[in-house]
Amino acid sequence: MRGPDFSRLRWRLLAANLLVAAAGAAAVAAGVWLAAPRAFEDAMGGMGGMMGGGMMGGGMMDPLVRAAFGDAVGTALILGLIAAVAVAVVVAAFLSARIARPVSDLAEASARVARGDYAGRVPPAGGEIGELARSFNEMAAALEATEQRRRDLIGDVAHELRTPIASVRGYVEGLEAGVFAPGPDAWRVLDEQTARLAHLVDDLALLWQADSRDLRIQLEALDGPALLADARDRHRTLAEARSIALVLGEVLPTTVRADRVRIGQVLDNLIGNALRYTPAGGRVELGLRAVGTEAIIEVRDDGPGLTPEQAARVFDRFYRVDSSRSRDVGGSGLGLAITRSLVEAMGGTIGVASPGPSRGSRFRVSFPRA
Repeated sequence: MRGPDFSRLRWRLLAANLLVAAAGAAAVAAGVWLAAPRAFEDAMGGMGGMMGGGMMGGGMMDPLVRAAFGDAVGTALILGLIAAVAVAVVVAAFLSARIARPVSDLAEASARVARGDYAGRVPPAGGEIGELARSFNEMAAALEATEQRRRDLIGDVAHELRTPIASVRGYVEGLEAGVFAPGPDAWRVLDEQTARLAHLVDDLALLWQADSRDLRIQLEALDGPALLADARDRHRTLAEARSIALVLGEVLPTTVRADRVRIGQVLDNLIGNALRYTPAGGRVELGLRAVGTEAIIEVRDDGPGLTPEQAARVFDRFYRVDSSRSRDVGGSGLGLAITRSLVEAMGGTIGVASPGPSRGSRFRVSFPRA
């Protein structure tokens, strides 16, 4: 059977509490032994004076009485010290275990986290140790979520790279074997797939920069209506080619505090996403208004809409409402994730609302007003 490990915190706490109790008991014993006889003599001397001297013999305590008094005081002290030590041991053991157990749990959980196991949690406790336990649990949950996102990202990137790489490899092998004749069609396919790979890599780099706060952000006061008008002009040709009405709705004079380049990317991603999913004959509307200290930019479309579950995940990396159609129209699945990271890097927020499938969507971006 394994004996107690006296180097552990609970035993050190127990020893410290017992040491304090022993020091207190020794102080009480010393005080009693030094003060009690003199106090008793004074008390008995006063009583002897009132009683005509009695047995005090001129104010001095009789030796027999002194000895009896010493024995009584010694016995009382010994019994009291035994009782005090017993109580101190029980209380110290209880308090030591109560304090040491959460600390031991934290130490064990920290060791598991250091080994890469983020699933463990520390049982709740009271006081400052309880606050430490809650903070540790929050940290472990955040690390677990980050690790899960990392694993998902690796899997998603591998999945996204597989298709274009397989296509390029197939065409190269076909060209080498003489299955395909070198010509415009082969070069077009190779160019499309390599461009897709380059676009994916660029998106991943931008997303990493935004998530790691490595982007250069220069906030300034920008004219909101001019931002929306410029964004509409950049996408007007694409909208006309797809027979989609790209219009400015309610656009109120409002200044926006943001980075000019990054907010342009945000608008391009949102408008491009809306044009990608809005059918021919549909409408994409841009709006701008002020609410308190915030400037609200909205992009509404007549696209397929979203269910509540889809709306909750639409900003996740590589998430697609319709994966097959998204790949057909060239989406990497990172556009909205990048958009959210850029908005948050500029101190803004973004959300989406939809009445339901086939009823369109409304993306709302909030920035501080300048």
